[in-house]
Amino acid sequence: MNEKGNVIRELLRKIPCRIRVCLCTGIIAGILIHAYMLTNKLPNWDDINNVGGYAVGSEFGRWFLKYVSRLDGSWSAPWLSGLFAIVMVSLAACMMVEALELRGLTSAVLIPLMLISFPSMCSLFTFMFTEDCYAVGILFACTAAWLIRKYRYGFIPGIVLLVLSLGIYQAYLCMALGILVCGLFLDCLKDEEEAEGKLPRRVFRKGVRTLVILAAAVLIYNVVSRLIYPDLDSYNGLNNMGHLELSRLPRLILRACKWVAEYFILKPRSFVTGFTRFLNILCCALAGGFMIAWFVKKRLYQRPWFALLYLFLAAAVPLAMGSIIIMAPDASVSMLMLHQFCLLYVFVTAMLEKSRGRLWKNVSLEKGFTIAAVAVILLIGYQNFVVTNQAYFRMEIAYERAYAYYNRLLVRVEETQGYRTGDAFALIGEYGMSETPDLLGEYGMDKERFGDLSGVAMETGLLTSGVRWNFVRTYIGVSSPEVDEETMQAIRDSQEYQEMPSYPEQGCVRQIQGVWVLKTCEETLLPQD
Repeated sequence: MNEKGNVIRELLRKIPCRIRVCLCTGIIAGILIHAYMLTNKLPNWDDINNVGGYAVGSEFGRWFLKYVSRLDGSWSAPWLSGLFAIVMVSLAACMMVEALELRGLTSAVLIPLMLISFPSMCSLFTFMFTEDCYAVGILFACTAAWLIRKYRYGFIPGIVLLVLSLGIYQAYLCMALGILVCGLFLDCLKDEEEAEGKLPRRVFRKGVRTLVILAAAVLIYNVVSRLIYPDLDSYNGLNNMGHLELSRLPRLILRACKWVAEYFILKPRSFVTGFTRFLNILCCALAGGFMIAWFVKKRLYQRPWFALLYLFLAAAVPLAMGSIIIMAPDASVSMLMLHQFCLLYVFVTAMLEKSRGRLWKNVSLEKGFTIAAVAVILLIGYQNFVVTNQAYFRMEIAYERAYAYYNRLLVRVEETQGYRTGDAFALIGEYGMSETPDLLGEYGMDKERFGDLSGVAMETGLLTSGVRWNFVRTYIGVSSPEVDEETMQAIRDSQEYQEMPSYPEQGCVRQIQGVWVLKTCEETLLPQD
């Protein structure tokens, strides 16, 4: 026992204290922030349809999902998959700390906290059936960034990890890009070799090398994806990924920067409170203030070429955060694809550390400013904690309402004269095509607030025709012979169905073409794209 204890102790000693703190902070914060989701089953529409699988695969360019999903099983089990994801993202935070060469314990605490608490993590957890795989994608992206920055030939395994990360979820390339750009900017603040004038050339060469590596990873990924599945699905522009019209580039660059500015300052998402917006504005001001202060400190106005490189990288930081717009210009961007936005807080944290003892002349002033900046970041983390748990609570209310609603529908079917257990039945009628609102949506409970937090399920999302069958089968335990779409359409077109009253009126259940049909609502509106 003693020998084994010594081996473990020696292994732990080889891990720097800051990395141990970073990992433990991430795991503890992850459990505390997401305990509601971990200890309940709060499904959204996709999770209901994929309780025992990872949904999409090679046709979406996500050919590596099926291999990662085997690490903790294919079932959408919150405690198992959730803990696994938290550990993976905490490890990703450790890679981020190392990639940016941060040594302070403050950075080791704040970075995993912000990565774990950012609203995109809430969106990730709502897709519980695949969030464990996506967490591995985040880890691969961050580890690739660390390898590329740390080792001369680290680009070789780095490219491999980037390709695998793209093969899990393409948006996480932006996380790696953001870390690499932040790292290049922080390199401009180093003192070594600056006296000899080597620093600008060195940073420029590293920047060109980084660009080539990322381009190579995207190229290899595209080749591999099309070898595995030649005709990629056109969903969100996946089939055109890697193909960019140069004429569109200037507009896309502006659009990417606009997205970042809107999220933090100009037009916050629906779940961002006024106080959180104020804190985000303070963070943006801190980031800009640090950039200006270092520009003056280094007297870059006397060194035009270095000043040009510095300003370019300063502009590249927000551009990298919004690079998903350039990477997939025709995509419908959701919060799930914007996890790299948390790099604003990472960048401010890194600048705080890099400026300690170098930017300030007055020690007391530096200490007070640092405490204030850390307090701002911690308050943002707390606000993220609040909105995450409010969203989870709202999901539970929606699930309980939908569960009770489906129960009432099935009772109506089962009590209809002539119905026998095992008979085929169908629930027909889309509320999105009806002038009558769904029966569960009249009391919205902050429904509008979570409209921009992708994955958070409301009642309407749980009542769509694409969800009903699996909800009833999985969560209520009632099954029947499945009715094919051709039969369903024939029933909709029949005069008998059109003359039926809708639920909860008497006569809303009738047997048509051998199928017991419950008409949920009158479809009086045209289908919407």
